[in-house]
Amino acid sequence: MGERIRDGFLVPRKELGWYGQLLARTGAAGQLAFAGAGTEIAQYLTDKQGHKHYKQRTFAGSSSVRDARHKIGPTVYVGTDQVFRLNRIRVEAFSGVSEELYELLIKGKVEEYRNRKYDLRDTYPTSTTAPLWGPVFFGNDGTVMALRVLPMNET
Repeated sequence: MGERIRDGFLVPRKELGWYGQLLARTGAAGQLAFAGAGTEIAQYLTDKQGHKHYKQRTFAGSSSVRDARHKIGPTVYVGTDQVFRLNRIRVEAFSGVSEELYELLIKGKVEEYRNRKYDLRDTYPTSTTAPLWGPVFFGNDGTVMALRVLPMNET
């Protein structure tokens, strides 16, 4: 066997500020995408990263749309949901970001968002279920992913 190669990148000291901003902006875009944001994502991306794609309005059926709002535990989350069937049982999957953090992101306040996210990191639940939901994952970054069984349609 040959020598194991490890990829690495050197960021020159003079470029550290720029690199930090790049990471913060890309992270902000990722959080908004997780919550189903649309055009708000474009402000954080370069053309190569998809700025032009996200700047356009899309139809709800072709991408996620931030159109859901749920209070799970003590926090209100905004995000997107998908409804699907598992063995004829209707299930809702919701992914979102705390409303407070989401509002900072869509306003382009990345540094304020990062500081507030840090302040709130220990306040989110650590449980794996929530009332009215089934399995739930609470991220210490203000994100949530939750599943629940929906009532059967009565016909």
